[in-house]
Amino acid sequence: QLLGFQDSELDCNTVSSSPLLISQVHKDLKYCFLLFPLANLPLPSHTVNNAGFGLIGPVESQSMASIQHLFDTNFFGLVRLVQEIFPDMKQRKRGHIVVMSSVLGLQGLLFNDIYSASKFAVEGFCESLALQALKFGIRISLIEPGPVLSEFEKKLYEEAASKDLSGVDKETLDIFHNFYLTYSKEVFTALGQSPEEVAEHVLKVITSENPPLRYQTNSFYTPITTLKHADPSGNLPLNTFHQMIFQHDRLFKASLSLLKMLQWRKRRDMD
Repeated sequence: QLLGFQDSELDCNTVSSSPLLISQVHKDLKYCFLLFPLANLPLPSHTVNNAGFGLIGPVESQSMASIQHLFDTNFFGLVRLVQEIFPDMKQRKRGHIVVMSSVLGLQGLLFNDIYSASKFAVEGFCESLALQALKFGIRISLIEPGPVLSEFEKKLYEEAASKDLSGVDKETLDIFHNFYLTYSKEVFTALGQSPEEVAEHVLKVITSENPPLRYQTNSFYTPITTLKHADPSGNLPLNTFHQMIFQHDRLFKASLSLLKMLQWRKRRDMD
């Protein structure tokens, strides 16, 4: 709605709700699957999947029920939606599926094991599906934001800080509370985007004549993903992040300070 969209909300965790939504969309827009239609956009339709939530903390502290619930929303919810809309898009040979992913679907992050796994699944699913989709004139785009300054993220970290971690060893607890949670606040300050900023990037992708498969909303994360692809073995980014976090914390702090300054200048120039 920030961009003038008319949205339709459904529970992506249940298969039965999807046909109801599709039926309503057919009724209102005839043959157009415009779940988030923009008034001045011609057909074909654009479907935006924004369902998802986070889960942070030591992996041994996460219950299987919470892990399964996260995957049911972040990954299987997307699959259910695609199963409903894809056949019609293929028949019409047009359409654009836009999926909110994350940079954590490209590069894993400390204490985000489960969330990253769900986003890696999303990335693999969409990358594979995009090959078939292109044959039918359908485009798939993965939007990959970094940290977003929202109440959703704030609540996530508040819950993580107060979570019962009695079964976790002391060394891991120290890393989680005294390093990860502490510096996460600084990372959000240095790199965080507002929901409005991310929405503007989504609009840019939707209105593009040649929409990309992947689109990162935050240019400060580009070096991180570049580092990963520079070494097929995976050792280069792994060792780099390990040293920055556990061996050269002063360098890590200095990097955050520099990023804060660059982000401030970027926002000042935009204003």
